[in-house]
Amino acid sequence: MGQISKLATAFGLILGLGMLFMPRTAVALQGDPCHDPQTQSELNGCEFEHLKKADADLNQAYKQLLAKYRSDTEFVKRLKLAQRAWLNFRDADMDSFYYQKDKLGAYGSVYPMCRAINMTQLTVERTKELRYMLEYNEGDVCGFQAAEASSNAKPQRVCPGSRGR
Repeated sequence: MGQISKLATAFGLILGLGMLFMPRTAVALQGDPCHDPQTQSELNGCEFEHLKKADADLNQAYKQLLAKYRSDTEFVKRLKLAQRAWLNFRDADMDSFYYQKDKLGAYGSVYPMCRAINMTQLTVERTKELRYMLEYNEGDVCGFQAAEASSNAKPQRVCPGSRGR
């Protein structure tokens, strides 16, 4: 085998090993349209995808909370009421923020992206609150305590600002 062939083989081996150890995220991002959006339409689509994911996370946390406390019918009733009210709040908040009738005329082509970003932010915050309720935090007398958890609890101290934020 000639010197050039040996170098080509070594280079091929190094290149192959490099591909083998390349982070999977880098490979995955190459096919992701949100990795490097080039148009406003692509940016809008990416933010809608983020909102869709945030909404799915919210629904998952909500369902887990309902399942975990299904025997506490009063809590379930109040949680459903609160969640409906929160969804109405989120929509009304967005309508007040982007109040012009002609949205595209008033806010431009970035409007769908901006609305999705703001809705995602609100949704992520609500998801944090629901997830916080899934975890019992003994000693946090100001935080959420389900009836079955709080009956055995021995509060240790008050934790201001405890709502999972």
